[in-house]
Amino acid sequence: MRTKLFILGVNEDKRDHTFESILERTFQPVLAPEGGLQCYQTVRDATTEIGRAFTDSDSVFFFVEAGKYGDLKQVLCRAFGLELRVNEQLLLGAQKSAPELEEKDLHFSVAHAGLPERADVFVLSDSLYAGFAVRRGRQTLFLLPWERERTGVLLTNQVIPYLNARARAGLSPDPIRFYSVEALRDAMVRQDIKIAVAGTKTESLFRRFVSVNPELAQRVMTVRKTTPRGTTPPGEYMVNLSITAAEFMGLPYGVAISNAYYTGNDPAAPKTVYLAVTNDEETTLRKLTSFYGESTADFLFRCCRELCALLTQIINVDAGLVKKDEKAEKDKLRRKKKRFKVAIVTVLVMLLALGGGTWYYFTSHNYSIQDWVQTYIHEDTISDWFRKLFPFLHQDPIMEGADQTHQAVDSALLTDAPEQ
Repeated sequence: MRTKLFILGVNEDKRDHTFESILERTFQPVLAPEGGLQCYQTVRDATTEIGRAFTDSDSVFFFVEAGKYGDLKQVLCRAFGLELRVNEQLLLGAQKSAPELEEKDLHFSVAHAGLPERADVFVLSDSLYAGFAVRRGRQTLFLLPWERERTGVLLTNQVIPYLNARARAGLSPDPIRFYSVEALRDAMVRQDIKIAVAGTKTESLFRRFVSVNPELAQRVMTVRKTTPRGTTPPGEYMVNLSITAAEFMGLPYGVAISNAYYTGNDPAAPKTVYLAVTNDEETTLRKLTSFYGESTADFLFRCCRELCALLTQIINVDAGLVKKDEKAEKDKLRRKKKRFKVAIVTVLVMLLALGGGTWYYFTSHNYSIQDWVQTYIHEDTISDWFRKLFPFLHQDPIMEGADQTHQAVDSALLTDAPEQ
């Protein structure tokens, strides 16, 4: 079996080179001799290589950027003489899963439910971005969406088992399942750092996930006990846990992964997991939602993979190896300016209120400032006020040099012992 791989519709600045290399490694046993993954922004740019692929290979994979999936699916199928027909069941499922996409996408029905006749279908239970495999002469054409999480799930759970059953390809899905572990190990070894993980119920899953690489497992430290969430929103709770873990362990990064929550009363409903990563400057919170029909175990496994990928990205950005997202940085700066303006307005309002209250007090009591000072203010009182306003100028010598970072933190988070 000789295979060629193409990624289409992805701009150079949006490429995920780590995932691309893992994808190439996964298919290495069946790649054509001149093979290797090739990436093009348009089908026109890839015309020559695609034509050559269909003369010297048995199967050709096209991974198409999800945002352009409907357009490029039509272009490719017309080029290969394949007629697309809309599968009504898939269309209804897609409309139910993502009504907001239908309003924006002119080719919604093709993107999610268009299939050639006699095609083998690869699609998740949300019915979105249906891919397929179809015979064309002696070759097999594969078309799949290029969206890291969705693509990874499709490949490991459907496409690779399909190839192993139909063509005895002998491929292993493990490189894709654990690709982010290797990237995280490289980033942490390069910077010689360790990370602190908050001891949530899902922390043990994360530790088992990274334990496939012993060197990485040794760099993952756990804060065993945490305070109950109570009524705190889960996202905010994860942020607090990641901050506390990093501070308590004295490490540059703290992470937390939540339980898998579902809304309503249906345990079979899609689940939500929150991931939080804290560095010296800020905390990044990410919300992941399971695909319809994805088991909780598979979803949590994917969340562990995405947590590794998120942490790797943040470490590499901090190290200056990857440029920050300019749009995200502008949004962050805009939020800071907004908070600064709000703080200024708040202080001004408080000062005006204080001034108005003081004026009212003196007017109603017929006091002068001099009379009030002589009556109520003494040297000791001024000294006490000054201490309260500027405590760092009056530290007790016994406490100098002591680490007071965790004085206000619940002691349950500050022990690394198993729960009694």
